[in-house]
Amino acid sequence: MSPFEVCYGSRLPPVLGHGGVYAGKVAYESAGVILKRCQARSALARVVIGVLAAVGCALTLAVASSDSAAGPLETNRAKARSLGAEIAALDARIDEAVRRYAAATTKLEDARAAIGVNKRKLRVARYELGVARETLTHRAVAIYKHEGVSSLDVVFGAEDFNALVDQFVMFRRVEQSDSNLVDRVARTVRELAQRSATLEKDRREAAQLVTQRKRESATIRAQLADRRQILASVQSEIRRLVAEQARVAAAAEAAAQTPADSGGGSDGGDSGGGGDVTSHWWPLIEQAASANGVSARAMYRLMMVESGGSPTVVGAGGFVGLFQYAPKTWKGSWNPWRASSITDGEAQIRATAVALRLGYGPRWWPNTYPWAISGG
Repeated sequence: MSPFEVCYGSRLPPVLGHGGVYAGKVAYESAGVILKRCQARSALARVVIGVLAAVGCALTLAVASSDSAAGPLETNRAKARSLGAEIAALDARIDEAVRRYAAATTKLEDARAAIGVNKRKLRVARYELGVARETLTHRAVAIYKHEGVSSLDVVFGAEDFNALVDQFVMFRRVEQSDSNLVDRVARTVRELAQRSATLEKDRREAAQLVTQRKRESATIRAQLADRRQILASVQSEIRRLVAEQARVAAAAEAAAQTPADSGGGSDGGDSGGGGDVTSHWWPLIEQAASANGVSARAMYRLMMVESGGSPTVVGAGGFVGLFQYAPKTWKGSWNPWRASSITDGEAQIRATAVALRLGYGPRWWPNTYPWAISGG
């Protein structure tokens, strides 16, 4: 696979590597010759050539890396938004769970307090029942047996029949009153015992509810901690991708930065004079671009991505020079400098300014011109 296949995903180079351009130019070779030339498997087409391949691939791969990073970045941002919504929902659920747990705990505490009160009442009632029964027994003994008093004594001790009746009625009332008291106390004891069983049942249910609410809260807290941990990881990945995207963009921009952007200028020397080997092209580019009303920055970026600033580089398919022209294209009638060598950098710069003015940029450099002009 050739360097241009790596960079552009095509066996045609980015400049003049498309039949439509040739078909539209009178002086160009026939489409059949072009096709054969583009499809040739020469050794030259398989070699990564100098700065052209390095710069071209670097910039294209940088853009590709930036685009590829955009997918994971947006995916992670969407995931972060989803996790944020889940965390907000879990926060609301944990608040509700805490409220329900507090309500269950209060209910359990109330049940325990009611059981305590009921136990005290039951102890008092049982004590009163014992006292009532004992009192009833003592009173019965006092009435019927104390000091040998019998029913006959009551009969013969009465002054008349009415007094006798009153005595028996009084005894009956006392006996009935004591019996009623015992019954009431006994009934109270039974009611308190039943209430005790009911309260114990309420306590068990309240305890189970507290346990259930506690488990619910623990489950929600665990889910919340898990989501927060995942969110932290996603946010970390987002920061990494953003930094990587910025690094790639900065690297791509730096690769095509003009000497004017970096504060450099022309020293009038050639590429062998040391320093920036492409800076000496910048004044010529500025001059040609100004004369033709096109962007100097766009021309410089186009030159860098096509050849890396080398006027003699030969690309796959036989394309030559700073802007990678096919020899037949270079000799076209559109080119005022067609008599000059195709490896003459100054002539290619001036000719390219004319080509851009004539509107050939998008068609002749379809893969690189849009990028170049976007920074111009």
